[in-house]
Order: sequence, then C-alpha cells, then structure tokens
Amino acid sequence: MSAVAKLLLAAGVKVSGSDVRANEQTKILFERGAQINISERAENIPADCELAIITSASPATNKERIEAGRRALPELTNFAFLGQWFADAKTIVVAGTHGKSTTTALLGLMLERAGLDPTVVVGSKVAAFPDGNFRPGESDLFVVEGDEYSRHFLEFHPYGLILNNLELDHTDVFANLEAVLQAFHELVNQVKTGGVIVANAADKNVARLLETEADLLRARNIQIIRFGGGVGAWQVANKQTDHLHEMSLVKDAATYRFNLSVPGNFNAMNAAAAVLMAQALGVSYPDMGATLESFKGIWRRFEFLGEQKGALIYSDYGHHPTAVAATLRAARESFPDRRVVLCFEPHHRNRTRALFADFVPSFDSADVLVLSEIYDVAGRDAEADQKISSQDLLPAIAEHDRQRGAGRAVEYASSPDSAVRRTLELAQPNDVVIFMGAGDIDEAIRKKF
Repeated sequence: MSAVAKLLLAAGVKVSGSDVRANEQTKILFERGAQINISERAENIPADCELAIITSASPATNKERIEAGRRALPELTNFAFLGQWFADAKTIVVAGTHGKSTTTALLGLMLERAGLDPTVVVGSKVAAFPDGNFRPGESDLFVVEGDEYSRHFLEFHPYGLILNNLELDHTDVFANLEAVLQAFHELVNQVKTGGVIVANAADKNVARLLETEADLLRARNIQIIRFGGGVGAWQVANKQTDHLHEMSLVKDAATYRFNLSVPGNFNAMNAAAAVLMAQALGVSYPDMGATLESFKGIWRRFEFLGEQKGALIYSDYGHHPTAVAATLRAARESFPDRRVVLCFEPHHRNRTRALFADFVPSFDSADVLVLSEIYDVAGRDAEADQKISSQDLLPAIAEHDRQRGAGRAVEYASSPDSAVRRTLELAQPNDVVIFMGAGDIDEAIRKKF
C-alpha cells in the first residue's frame, strides 16, 4: 500500500490514507505530503476523493470503505490499481510461495545496474532503493512481486513470469493445493504471447503446472526457461566458501559462477531465478555477478540486527513451515559451530491449524525454541480457528523430539515482548538467535537495539 502511495505522490497526485497505528511508512508518506490519519473514520475520506485504493486486509465493515461506497466512489485493491496503472508496461511478475521479495529485489537491482531503469514494487524494503519498497523508473519495464493471496497476481498480464515454487498457503483463501494450482494455471495463461517464463522445475508442483500447460505455451511462442532439475534445465549448485556462497548455473557446455553474500540453498534458487530472467531481458553476466556479490539481503529476510551479550541476533519474516525450515538450515550451514536459537511467532490461526503437522518438524534445526502466541489477523479467522494456540504445538513438538531422540528447551510465551525477553535469557554467547514471524515479533526485538 505504501508503494502505491509513493508512486502516486511521485506522479503529482493528491494522496490521503489511514492506518490503525503510526509506523515508519506513515511517517514517510506524511513527510512527502500525504494526508495521513491514524484512525478509522468516515471523515477520513476527503470531499474531493475520486478513487479509493484498499488493502485486502481491510474488511467490508471498515468505516472508510462504507463511506466510499455510500458516495459511489470507485474502489480498487492496491494490486488492481497497479495492474491498471501499468497495463501498457512490459511487466515482469515474480510469483511463488516463498522467495518472492528477495527475487524481485535482485531482478530489479540487476536491471538497474544494467541501465534498464525499471520501476519496481516489492513487498519488503530494499536498502539500495531510496524509497525502500518502490523504485520509480522511466523505462517500460515494471517488476512486481505477485501476491497469490486473494489471487491478486491475476490483475497482471505479464510479459515475463518467475515461478519460484508452489505450496499450499493462505488456507483462508485456498481450500487445498488444487485451488492454489488453479490460480497459478490462470496466471500462466495470462502471460503475453511471445513472453518468457522462468520456472523452478525442481519443485514438483511447478513442474506439474508446466507439463499441463506446455502445448498451449508452445503454441503462443512463450519461452520456458527451467532451472533446478529435470531434462533441459539449468542445474543449480551452491557451496559455502568462507563468508561467501558460490552459486553455479550449469547447462550443456555453459557454466556461470556467482558469489552470493546471502546464505542458504533457498537464496541460491532465488538468485538463479533472477539471473535467468535478467539474462532473458538483456542483462550482462558482469552486471548480474556484481549485483549478487553486493546484495546483503532485504528487510526481515535473515536480517542481521546486531549482538546481544555475544549472541548474533537476526530477524526473519518466515511464517510458512517450508520457509521456517529453510531459514534454520541456512543458519546451520552458515554457523555450523554455534547453537541456533529460534523465537517464532506463528502468523494467522487458520494457517497454524491447517499446516499444524508441517510446523512440528519445521523447527528441527533449532537447538532452543520459544513459541510466542499466534499473531491474530483481523477478519481472516473462521470460528473453528479461534481455539488454536501456540501452546498446542508444544506437546506435539515434544513427542516429535522424543521419536527422533532429540533433547532441547521448548517453551511458550504469551506475547511477543515476553517471548523476546525469555529468548534473550536463554541465549548464550556465540549463539545465533533468530526472531521469526510475519507479525509483531520484529517490532518487539527491535526495541532492544
């Protein structure tokens, strides 16, 4: 939402908006001339308002949405607006369950370094972009992180599409994996004739999707560039060398080697996707390599915050079991001689209930685990979700640990603040401590710095 506001302000459009509490983005927008209200009132809609742009997180009962409806103002989600604003652009959508923000940032930075001057909208903050989550550009290239929630990515008809991976998530929107696949099928079919798809063929669901659509894509002259596995795909290798991670892309007689400053196989896969799309758009090998080596990550993606009593403190946005497990493995690979301590705040009761069995083993690489109470997402939980608690995970994790012969501290905390306090009490010098989740846990740990 803040990226849309920045885009409009840069275009000279009068912008107002509201949020439930003040934060870094509301401050930035206020300083740039937007009228910002920290409240929910019908009066917040200006008399001269011509368009209401909303987030999916805002329910139909929102007082401002009701007022906009009473006045018959057009209403668009932020993604619907972006789809219309950039309808004539050469749009590249980055989609998948995990890694979208990092891949979008990397691709945008590669295009920027190559002088292709893209506009980029990303769901996190990129240190190299003065606007953080938004980079204004003058060319026809538009790179956007495509959100599958509420099928938002279907607002775009892209020239290029990156498919990182595909799993069940957003269980309040998608009843099962087949429903997720259907949305991605629709997205693939919206790629423009003559376009390009870069796809992680090592992901079985992505491979299945491409196999189903292969004939139609071929008939529309859409180039498919596969990586990660399978016949005809670029193979991805990743190994750690000192403080850098060497990533190689190999296909037939061609080999490309890059140094990455961010850890983990998942980041190597993100980098591979960005490289192959950038190459298809005309970026040179040196520009791609320089971007990858200088890239230190983005906000809340294994972000180093500092030290506390000799322990290294990181913040991470991971909230799906696969992302949790992958980040912990990356920490283990990067710091093989240190304890890994995890403080995790589950995000959304519906997700916790639906993916409960997957969450239990996702914490296996943590030597110490503190579970904060689940972050409530307003308006997105059904009645059946209300009884689930982080406390329910404790006995299931204990039994899982017993079966695998593991012994470790696993504790519950009723709030992010108490979870942070207890985690720091349990931390020892030389530990790697990760505060993870998409809710308030990040704010709670940043208070300590």
